[in-house]
Amino acid sequence: MEIEVRQCGAVSVVKPIGAIKGSDADKVAATLNEAIRVNLGRVVLDASSVPMIDSQGLGAMVGVTRELAQSGKPLKLSAMSETVRQVFELTGISPLFEMFDDANSAVRSYL
Repeated sequence: MEIEVRQCGAVSVVKPIGAIKGSDADKVAATLNEAIRVNLGRVVLDASSVPMIDSQGLGAMVGVTRELAQSGKPLKLSAMSETVRQVFELTGISPLFEMFDDANSAVRSYL
């Protein structure tokens, strides 16, 4: 799995390319946690190139958002496919996150 990280002002946008599953879930979580540390919690996960997420991937996302919640901020997710969004909704974890249609909207939400 490839993970792109770009800066939009004071916000890091983390974009995994591929399914978030197995050991790749830990890699995504580690990248998000590093971005959170560097940008004081201003991070967006751009899911536009994530076709699916498994239970390990969901667990990793919940772990990251719980860590981030200690600072009073949710993990912001953007551009999720309908399939990935349904997984979050069916498992009941979607209220833990802020969801946006695109990364730019998520980045602007920090203003």
